[in-house]
Amino acid sequence: MNAKSAGETIGPGYEGVGEFCDLFAGTNDIPFYLDYARRQGSPILDIAAGAGRVTLPLAREGFEMTALEMSPSMLKEFRKRMSHEPRSVTERIRLVQGDMRDFTLNQTYSLIMIPDSFGHAMTSRDQLSTLACIRKHLANRGLFILDFRCGALLPDHMEFEEPPASLPDGRVVVRRGEIHTDFVNQIMRVDVKYSVHKPSTRRHNLDRVIEVASGAAVIFNREADLLVELSGFVIEQEFGGFDGRPYTSECERRVLLLRGR
Repeated sequence: MNAKSAGETIGPGYEGVGEFCDLFAGTNDIPFYLDYARRQGSPILDIAAGAGRVTLPLAREGFEMTALEMSPSMLKEFRKRMSHEPRSVTERIRLVQGDMRDFTLNQTYSLIMIPDSFGHAMTSRDQLSTLACIRKHLANRGLFILDFRCGALLPDHMEFEEPPASLPDGRVVVRRGEIHTDFVNQIMRVDVKYSVHKPSTRRHNLDRVIEVASGAAVIFNREADLLVELSGFVIEQEFGGFDGRPYTSECERRVLLLRGR
């Protein structure tokens, strides 16, 4: 592990790339969240909401949403997307700039989610603070959906390149990067390069390259169970993915349905 990755303080790494992130994010979790939104009802809190990947589809289905996001780049893109939505959708969305580790919204929620972002609480203290804020905002009989990638199955080192993705204006974005996992300090560092190409019939028409570094905590199962217990939650059900499969030790993701004690 090189010096830049071990123990270094790194954040989510979304500044300047808010318009690109959802190009490479899956949507297989949206039906899962929509299912539990229908079971629980409004209001719903989407933590680390990004540019509205989950909030917007749920608002289109009629749910009252609060979207909490810290990144100015993500908030800018979120507002841009809202400008293209009908008023019937945007009036259901309360967009709040805030830190998931320390927020007060003066409201409780029937459903709270933090899609694929709990790992951005990098330390145990940050994780406990995040969970304490969530517990405070969870209504009686409210449901909190917590998902995370199982630390024991993360790669030690991996390089990746994803298929090109197109923006609405015709620009093409290529994302490639490198992952380093420090299992001792429990930090995963992801260095990502976005290559943005102008609309063109020519094969090479590079406009700019943006490089960002993001970090996430490496969370192991027994640790997660302890965090849940210490924060006043009980596990009602758990899955090994958003397709509803039962959790087993071979599952790379763990999805917990939590209630307050």
